[in-house]
Amino acid sequence: MNRRLRRWAWWVGPCVVCLLAHSHALGTWFRADDFAWLNLAARVQNFHDLPAALFTPRAEGTIRPLGDRGFFLALYTLFGLNALPFHVVALATQFANLALAAWIGARLTGSRAAGWWAAVFWGVNSVLVEPLGWVCVYDQVLWGFFVLVAFQFRLRYLETTQRRYAVCEWIAFLLGFGALELNVMYPALVALYNWSQRARRGLRSTLAMFGVSVAYAAVHLVWAPGPRTGSYAMHFTGSAMRTLWTYVTWSVGPTLLWTPYRAPRWLPAAGVVMVLLGLAVFAAARRDTRVVWFCLGWYVLALAPVLPLRDHVTEYYPYLALVGLCWLGGWAVAECWRSGGRARVAAAALAGMYALLVVPRTVAGDAWNYRMSLRVRNLVEGVAGARQRHPREAILLDGVDTDLFYNGVVDHAFALLGNQIYLAPGCERAIAPFPGKPSAAEFVLPGGMAAKALAEQQAVVYDVRGARLQNITARYTVSQAERQAPARVEVAQPLAAYLLGPEWYAPEGNHRWMPRRATLRIAGPAAPGQKLYLDGSCPPEQLRQGPLAVTVTVDGAELGTRAIAAGPGTFELAFRLPAEALGKPEMSVEIAVSRTFRAPGDARDLGLAVGSVEVR
Repeated sequence: MNRRLRRWAWWVGPCVVCLLAHSHALGTWFRADDFAWLNLAARVQNFHDLPAALFTPRAEGTIRPLGDRGFFLALYTLFGLNALPFHVVALATQFANLALAAWIGARLTGSRAAGWWAAVFWGVNSVLVEPLGWVCVYDQVLWGFFVLVAFQFRLRYLETTQRRYAVCEWIAFLLGFGALELNVMYPALVALYNWSQRARRGLRSTLAMFGVSVAYAAVHLVWAPGPRTGSYAMHFTGSAMRTLWTYVTWSVGPTLLWTPYRAPRWLPAAGVVMVLLGLAVFAAARRDTRVVWFCLGWYVLALAPVLPLRDHVTEYYPYLALVGLCWLGGWAVAECWRSGGRARVAAAALAGMYALLVVPRTVAGDAWNYRMSLRVRNLVEGVAGARQRHPREAILLDGVDTDLFYNGVVDHAFALLGNQIYLAPGCERAIAPFPGKPSAAEFVLPGGMAAKALAEQQAVVYDVRGARLQNITARYTVSQAERQAPARVEVAQPLAAYLLGPEWYAPEGNHRWMPRRATLRIAGPAAPGQKLYLDGSCPPEQLRQGPLAVTVTVDGAELGTRAIAAGPGTFELAFRLPAEALGKPEMSVEIAVSRTFRAPGDARDLGLAVGSVEVR
């Protein structure tokens, strides 16, 4: 009986500890990037839409049909906006990962205690807060599952030479590409193990895996090239070593080196150094360093693809790499405890220090994620109720702060509830800008449009600062300074119709067609050097006779002519504004094209499908 209990404790213990550390994960709702994938799932209406939804490059050139697309598509179809099943799947996958990490750690070190401690150390780390509490990071957990499954089959194959294990390893390896692009590093992990164990068996399959990874990387670079600028741009410089050191400190200490308790800023850093020194002393004392090098190499190789992301250092990137350090740490605790004496005291002290560093940060991060998601849920459910009460009016949201904007607005959570949901004028002043994210001003209904809509009872205003949204339409006013014409006109917006001339056709989705000539009113530039931007789409039928000339005139002065040639179908044209337009509260803009065409079954003369006109 005792043996059976010990066996259950060995398998289940790390899962229980992990669940206690991340106790809010099951109750957390959606936030931020989750809504981008939920919106994608909501747009898939039939099997014809499925291939594009699964394989079209998105989010900085990523293609993850299993890690995010398939995950969200399947669970949203079955459960809608009930977040619990999403988190149940994530936690169940993580529990499997903990069991795999414990089993592999025991095989590597020859100690079941080492594998158990490795799983515990991994399960409580603050690096896991977002993979377990933020649905869109499930791709990290799923990729970890495929890698650990594949690697344990590799170990079984090397032990038994049974071909079925090699086949299972290949299946898990190939499925890993559907979860995350970082799967290209799996052959390097296997090669490292073969080298550390001087195992020639399976070398041929390892070389074949390298070939698959290289082929995948080449196809991915062509089909979905990564951005060359911005936060996701790769920098192959010495900054990669600084990034590696940052991730090391987050792996053995609290992420961002932040702790919820009041302590001197140097204390977490000192704790990190002591834990690292303890690992270094243990590693140096090993006579056979092959396992040590493998654990350290696992950490570096699993992190290697993200180290050039100098400007996008992210808390959850060390998720799978961390297992390598946990194997080493678990082994150190098990060996020192068995040795007794001072070694046991030192191991207990360092393990306790690690727990004091990471567990409070894990619990605090888990709780923040939970509270933030509840704020987002209150907002989305409140707006859904407001939409039911006001099915035709525009809804303006007042009191949105920085956290609520980036977690509940910027990724278009309201797209699931219909159109005409905006931030109230002036909200953008309370929202701090964030590099790489859209400006809050893009979500604000301009003051002039808001004032007109409120005067004509075409809009309502809700305050979002409380637990429940409050209708404050009766006491809300738009300041006189905000009533001027907007600097951006989305011509398909019903509330923007008063700014358009009579030439425009009725809105169609996110654009309006114009004939050969159309006019609108817009604010003048607020700063020198700003330009007028015109964007929209131009179908191939319009370009069969050659490039289309587009001429823009402002207040009677022609700004120039730009040509739209055959291409992707969308366009953005920029026109330099005259100096005398600076500071004008309103400009009259005329857009003219060199010819029109008629679509089959449509009697209209069509020039351009315009999405927006903006001064910036």
